[in-house]
Order: sequence, then C-alpha cells, then structure tokens
Amino acid sequence: MKEKTLHILLLFCTVLTYGQVTLAISEVKDAKVNQRLNLTVLLEIAGENMQQETPLRMPDLSKFEILGSASEQNTVVLDAKKGDILNQMVYQLALSPKQPGKLRFGSVLVTVNGKIYKTEPFEINVRDSEKKSSVADNAAANDVYLTVDIQDKDVYKNEPAVAVVRAHSRNYDNFRKLSKIHFPHQKNVRIKPVSFAKSEIETSAGTASQVLGVFMIFPTESGKVELNPVTTTITSPTKEHKISSNRVALNVKKLPSGMPENYKNAVGNFDISVAKKNATETPELEKPVNISLKLSGTGNFGTLHLPKIVSSENYTSFPPKITSKTSPQNDQLSGDIIVDYVVIPKKTGPISVDFENFSFFDPSAKKYVDLGAKSILLNVKTHEQIVESKSTLEKVNDYTNTVLETVNTPVLQTHNLKIKDKNKINWKIVAGNLAFMAALFSLFLVVKKKIKTSKEKPVVERKPIVTIAETEALLREKMSHQFEDHIEYLKKLAKEKDFIKFFSTYEEMKTDVKTSLEISTESEFRKYLEENNGHPLADQYRALSEEIQIEKYAPYHSEEQIEELLKRIISIYTEIRK
Repeated sequence: MKEKTLHILLLFCTVLTYGQVTLAISEVKDAKVNQRLNLTVLLEIAGENMQQETPLRMPDLSKFEILGSASEQNTVVLDAKKGDILNQMVYQLALSPKQPGKLRFGSVLVTVNGKIYKTEPFEINVRDSEKKSSVADNAAANDVYLTVDIQDKDVYKNEPAVAVVRAHSRNYDNFRKLSKIHFPHQKNVRIKPVSFAKSEIETSAGTASQVLGVFMIFPTESGKVELNPVTTTITSPTKEHKISSNRVALNVKKLPSGMPENYKNAVGNFDISVAKKNATETPELEKPVNISLKLSGTGNFGTLHLPKIVSSENYTSFPPKITSKTSPQNDQLSGDIIVDYVVIPKKTGPISVDFENFSFFDPSAKKYVDLGAKSILLNVKTHEQIVESKSTLEKVNDYTNTVLETVNTPVLQTHNLKIKDKNKINWKIVAGNLAFMAALFSLFLVVKKKIKTSKEKPVVERKPIVTIAETEALLREKMSHQFEDHIEYLKKLAKEKDFIKFFSTYEEMKTDVKTSLEISTESEFRKYLEENNGHPLADQYRALSEEIQIEKYAPYHSEEQIEELLKRIISIYTEIRK
C-alpha cells in the first residue's frame, strides 16, 4: 500500500503546484472477469480555508464486486512561516468485474468550498476468464435451446417492439439449470429489460417450453436490423455452458416526411403537463420553487428526449430529478415520466417558466403531433409582501406550526384503567386500605413534629460558593456528566453502524467541552491544552482531529477504524477532564 501510494504521489507531484484542489484517479485499461484490480484516488487540498464538504462520491459500481478499500493521509508543510499546509488523502478501492465487455468507470466527485471537482471517466476492456464452449455442442449435450420471438417485426424507427425469450427442452429438469440471460449490446438498437420472471412450463408435441424473459427493442436506424443472439448459462454437474438463441431481423420503416422542426425521437402517443408543487404557497424571491413536468402515454419511454426547461435571466434552474413508472401493455411501453425541477426566482412579479417544444410521431395514425411549448406562470413576491398579505389567523397558525416543528415535546404514554365488577366485598382489601390510611396518619404526625422542632432552631445562613477552586469543581462535575452521556451515545452509534450520527455527536461533545471551558475557537482550545495538559496531549488531539476529518469524508467506513477512533476519543478527553 505504501509503495503504491508513493507511486501515485510521484505521478501527480507536478500537478499539485497548479491549484488548491486536485482530484485524480489511476486508470486501468484491461482486466478479466473475477480478476482483482486496484483503483487509487488521490485528493489534494491546499490552503487553510479550503474545506471538504462531502465524502468522495464513487460512480455506479453495480457491474463490479467491491472486495475492499483503504485510505491514508499525508500532511506536507509547504511554507512553515506562512502556514501553507497541503493535505494529501489517498483512497484505494479493490474491485472485480462481474461480466466481460467494455465497462465504463464514471467520474469520482467531491465538493470543496461549494465547488464540485471530478475525475474523467474511462473504459475498462474486460475479457472473459474462460473460453466459451461451442453453442451447438452445449445445446446437443443438454437437449435445450433458446428462441427469440417478436410478434410485430415491422416497426418505425424508435418504435418499441416486444421480444420474448423462450427456452425449449424435452427434459423438465433443464429449466431449473438456466440462469444469467443476456441480450448483447449493439449500436443500432437500444434494449430495455422488462421482466425476468419465468412463466409456467407449457408442453406441445412432446417438447416443453418456458418464457425466461421479456425485452423492449428500440431500433435507432431504419432498414433491416438483425438482432444479435440472446445468450444464457446452463449449469451441468461439471461446469457451466453458454447457449445462444436464433437471430431475429426487424424491418424498420423510415419516419414519413413533414416532421416538425422541434421533433427529436419520440414515437408513440403522449400527453404532457406542467404543474407547481405546493400550489397553495406563494412563490418567494430567491427561494426554491418545485416545478414538475409529467409526460404520460405509450411509446419509447426508455430512449426519448425529454423537453428541457428554457434558461432565462428571471430565474435559475438546477438539474432535474427524473422518476419513471412504466410497464409493458399490449406490446407497448405505457406509463409516465415525472421530471422535477428546482427553480429559484430572481425578480418579483409575474414570471413565466417555459419548457422546450415537444412533438411526437403517432404510428397508429401515421402522423406527427406537436404539443407545443408548455409553461407555468409564477407570481413572485418578497417575504415582506407575503407576510403582509396574510390574515391574523394565518400568522397565528404559522407561528404555532413553527413552534410545534422546532420545539421537542414529550410523548406521554397513557393506559386504560379497567375496573372489574364484583358482587362480593373483599375484606382483605378493606383491611389493607385501613392499615394504609393509619400509616399515612402516623407519618403526618411525625412530619408535623419535626417541622415544629425545626422552627424553634435558629436558621444558619449558608454562605455561597465564591472561591475559584469550588467553581472549577462544579464545572468539572457538570462536564463529567455531559462527557459520560456523550460517550455512551457514541458507543451505541458505533455498535449500530450509524457513522454519520457518530461524527456529528462527536462534534457536539467537542463543542460542549469548549463551552464548559469558556473557549470558542479551535486555536484557543489547542492553546489551552498545551498550557494545561502539556504538548504531548495537544499533539495527540491534533492527530485525532485530522484522522476524524479523513474518516468523516471517506467513502467507506470499517467497524475496526470506528472502534479505534472511539478508544482514542475516550482516552484523550478523559485526560482533558482531569
């Protein structure tokens, strides 16, 4: 690990002098299925005021198996007089590819001082670790073969076609051995898996068949398009075999002439609407407004281009959140797509939020439909205008809701009291009640006698605690109780693996310790430790703070590292309380 870290640092040593933040990754070009490969990410942050705000955000790793991770930090002092310090953080990730082919490793992201930094994506050429067996031999040996059936082979460009993958065999036991259905990627079509649920086994003319999966095929070019065979794996007592399906050709028709200028690639029958969430709330200046665009109907939902929001100087928009809810119905893909935008108004008064024009080709009517540009009007007001327009009752309700949301109120548990009906008198209970009343009366007489005696004695005035030693003792006792509560809570969070809450609770404990010592800044706290606890403890605290910052923003946490941090926290803060 140290040799690889040194190698990475040497590779990027020339880059580090050009900026305050550097994010880089070591690329891997070739690999094999189930082979271990190591990726190293280097993060450099230079400058005292540079703050890492988010952990390293890794790309989609669903096509890889995560074998492990490690991290290391180095601090380089560039100029001791000026206080220029360079924090070097190295993260290493051990992965194993799950499937052959060209796998794309996306960008690694991190946010420093409100700015997002990312690495460049790259492709990994993954080869199969074993040589594939002959398809014909496998099919003959296992007495099983695949077929791909497409009912409507005459479609328009981008119009979806449903492909059904079915297995055939004379032996029912072969269906239990099939797994890992794969529709190979090709450039002239886009493929969307719909279902991998197996159907009931059907028998015809002595041969059984079973549906293994359903796919949606979206051809992206016209003419004759031949689909690559579907492959699946059949497990035998000795090893796994690959079997392939037949080839299927689609007759893809060209879209007719007369398409609108704004037409892109939507084929089907769609409807589009725009609405503002929380319609009852008045849009406020410089405050976010949620606007939702909904596209519903049937067609090529998996590949069509959605209408985007039009940029304007009257508002600022952010990348949307897209939610898709689709399902195959009557050889079509039906459902809706919801695109949620966050818009921040930049001026008061009426503001029109506009979207791009949207048009589609209807294959049933064989014509183009232009839905035009959708927009929504916002009447933006300032905070003072919104408050003035509210009635007195609305202001009271807003104040009450704010109190209920911000003030913690206890939850009281109530119990129902049930009294059973009885026909007879329980004399034991009556005697017990009489004895209890007699005891209470005796206790009353004793207390009354003591009060009378105490009134006759002279009252001795208690002197308040005014000495510095006694005040410090009270502060230490109060800090001790807070410290014990925080430590017990940290142990609980570490055991429950709630690492985000673990680090926030530590910050709360550190703030309480500073407050009890009447210290506000981190530099004053370290100076206090040097003067009262010595340089060794101050150095231990400085090292602990740096390690906590590394683990807080690391992409992965291990239980061993968190347990070690907890032991050091308890040890160091126990010394501080003495």
